[in-house]
Amino acid sequence: MVETGIILVVVIVSCAGLLAGRRVSSSSDFLTGSGKASSFITTGALVGTLLGSQCTIGTAQLAFSFGLSALWFTLGTGVSCLVLALTMSDKLRASGCTTQFQIIAREYGQAAEKTGGILSTAGIFISILAQVTACIGFITALYPSVSPLWACAFTVIFMCMYIVMGGTWGAGMAGIVKVLLLYSSCVVCVIAVLMNYGGLSGLVDAVRDTVCSGRTGQVRTGSEFSARYLSMTARGALKDYGSCVSLVLGVLSTQTYMQFILSAKGEREARKSLYWAAVLVPPAGAAGVMIGLFIRANYITQAEVNSLISAGLDVPSLPVIASTIQTFPMFVINHVPAVLRGVILGALLITIISGSSGLLLGISAILTEDIFSASDFVKRHTLLFSRAIIIITLIIAVSVSEIMPVQAINDLGFLSMTLRACVVFMPLVCALWLKGRVKSGAVLASMIISPLAAVLSAVMKLPVEPLFVGMGVSILLTLGC
Repeated sequence: MVETGIILVVVIVSCAGLLAGRRVSSSSDFLTGSGKASSFITTGALVGTLLGSQCTIGTAQLAFSFGLSALWFTLGTGVSCLVLALTMSDKLRASGCTTQFQIIAREYGQAAEKTGGILSTAGIFISILAQVTACIGFITALYPSVSPLWACAFTVIFMCMYIVMGGTWGAGMAGIVKVLLLYSSCVVCVIAVLMNYGGLSGLVDAVRDTVCSGRTGQVRTGSEFSARYLSMTARGALKDYGSCVSLVLGVLSTQTYMQFILSAKGEREARKSLYWAAVLVPPAGAAGVMIGLFIRANYITQAEVNSLISAGLDVPSLPVIASTIQTFPMFVINHVPAVLRGVILGALLITIISGSSGLLLGISAILTEDIFSASDFVKRHTLLFSRAIIIITLIIAVSVSEIMPVQAINDLGFLSMTLRACVVFMPLVCALWLKGRVKSGAVLASMIISPLAAVLSAVMKLPVEPLFVGMGVSILLTLGC
């Protein structure tokens, strides 16, 4: 029954992506839909990409350990769509450019275009790596007998079916199917949680009983419980607020979302899509948090078991999960009616894949339009090159993901957003609003030094969010020179 549901979902979404390929006959169709998409299609592409593994599986995973503060990823994503609609959408469309770096190049030259393009591609790749890692981890957790090699092969094949043929059209059409499936799944899961505990208060009480009893080796008092599970700043105010800001700036600085805005047939349709995305994304995070808290109340991790044994304490008679990455799928497998499990697990699988696919489309646009645009081969075979870049990037990501810990999904997601923001945000803002006022050398220096400063601050474990360090350097270099 489970396998049938998963296969059904995979087939439906694959068909949507493949059918979209019939509308692609040029690189413009592939990258931006030639600006002919309705708000319906554009919303599907936006939400389908924004709602990746970090918004669902990653949120549930983080909520298992830190409760409500796991909401920041989806809240920040929703806010970013509002900001994009109110401030940048019209300017991006009016520019006549396909990529953010073409806008930057007009003002600051090709050196800034190519440098920023390479660094931004690296930042986007990190997020793709997180999604691919989640996909492989999801498959192997669901089917332990499946080898990582076969999980990798499935990931490559399915992602290619999802995006390589249809491009932006594929992302939009398959995204619509994905959104319907995912939100139906979230509703089922939320109902299952509430029915088990009679409401939110019952769920909170159950989590409190588990973690305050000392059975998990975590908190012991009510105040400690509230600070960890009921606070929006459980990981520290700077870290959690910084995570939200990194999401906002990261989305504004990501090529993929500019492409989807350009795909809309008018400014009205583009803004409507962004408003819908701002409304649709946060509820998925709320469902993920409820699922994370449910699993926290009823399960213990293998790491916690090992810690209790090392401390000479009794291990509670709770089911054991190997890793917190299993939070969402474990809930579906054990606490959702059997007839719906396969469909929901299939929707989760599509969620992971669609998030990666949209970002792969952004990398394809940057490499095609910014990095290798002068190549005669690319000029003659732009559509072929765009598709080939996606396949090559995906294979590289799958190869690297084999050495990545699945627990790193959220950290990789926030790091990716931080790097994108440091490279793109201030140069793009200056190119759109401060024409002729900022030197090209200052912009180029900002693109190189600010992400380096962010990474160094993270490595040195400074008591400041890497985003704030990187963006502070970027602002000083661009506006102070």
